[in-house]
Amino acid sequence: MAESSARAQESGTIPHHKLIDAAGIVIGGTGSRVFHLDDLPELSSEHDGRKKKVLLNTPSTGSEMLVDILDYAPGGTSPLHYHKGTEHFFFVLGGRGRIIINDREYPLRPNTVVWIVDGDVHKVYADPDSRLQFLEYFSKGRHETVFIEQACEWKPRTT
Repeated sequence: MAESSARAQESGTIPHHKLIDAAGIVIGGTGSRVFHLDDLPELSSEHDGRKKKVLLNTPSTGSEMLVDILDYAPGGTSPLHYHKGTEHFFFVLGGRGRIIINDREYPLRPNTVVWIVDGDVHKVYADPDSRLQFLEYFSKGRHETVFIEQACEWKPRTT
């Protein structure tokens, strides 16, 4: 993991396991606040065209939670992976796709809730003719993600 983090620093990317502490990608400070999604920088996956905005993490809340919004292009996928030390859920906001959890496939459409427990292997797919957007919440932002397929790193998009 250290080699991946060193490569990421050189390339300007943020490894998935560092999103909990990344200060420049959220509205900073502690205490209550209100902000608009448009005020947050967009991150793009270096490997598969997904986009992400981190809504809440340690620099923005002082807590261990990690909350983000993901946007998959039509036909986009996540790498096959699992998490150690956290549970998380998705709430589908728009589009269509599917998720495979431990070799079982489930459809995704707006208002679908997905609960994934610590250690369950999963992969998300957007349908070929539809974007897929969902809110993602990790109970503990400081956790290990084990990638079975290529590891995910996020790069801040420049305008």
